[in-house]
Parts: sequence; structure tokens; C-alpha cells
Amino acid sequence: MKRIRQTSSVLAVALLLAIATTALGAPRKEHSQKTLTVYGRVLEVNQEARTMLVSDLWSKKLFLVNVPKGATYKITFGLNMSASTPELWQTHRNDRVQVRCVRTPEHLARLDDGRQVTVLSVIN
Repeated sequence: MKRIRQTSSVLAVALLLAIATTALGAPRKEHSQKTLTVYGRVLEVNQEARTMLVSDLWSKKLFLVNVPKGATYKITFGLNMSASTPELWQTHRNDRVQVRCVRTPEHLARLDDGRQVTVLSVIN
């Protein structure tokens, strides 16, 4: 009888720890929607407006990414992929980039040719 009580209490503690770790590891709804990472191919770079038009590799969506001065991103495949913190002038058409972004307040836009894009801004 004593052994059954000890075993059940150990199992109860283990179950409680498993549930607590799962609850703490789950993403919060507000946090998961604030930032997103875009892995994609650069279609166009605008030096004057400091923007990149990026086609996402997985979802095939278009993102217009605002790159403020000093923002960091990673070129995963391209001419300057060895640069640890590339500048916007080092990014070329057809480079593959990894960009951590946040949505801007007016997050939907339409290009001159009619394509709809999501407007994002790079965060550090």
C-alpha cells in the first residue's frame, strides 16, 4: 500500500512538471503575431526608399521590407553572403535573405503592376 502511494505521488509530480513545461513553452498569442522571419529571394532593391521586395520561399507571398539605417539581416545565398552585417547597397537582385521583421501599421499595399504586398519593417 505504501509503495502504491509513493509511485502515484511520483507520477503526479512528473505529470505536473510535464504540463508546466508545455504551458511555459507554448508561444503567447500576442508575441507570436508581432514578429516574423522572412526567408526569401530579393526581387528588387530600392536604395533611395531603403526597401527590398522579397518573395517568400515557402508561402510565395510578396513582402515590401523597409530597411532602416543600421538594421541587421542575413544574406543566406548571394555575392555578399560572407558579410556578417550586410548593408543595403550590398544586397543584389536574386540574393536569398533571412530577415526578422515586424508588421507596420499600414501592412497591406499594392504595387504599380497590381500585385498585393505585405509591408514589413526590419528589426534588430
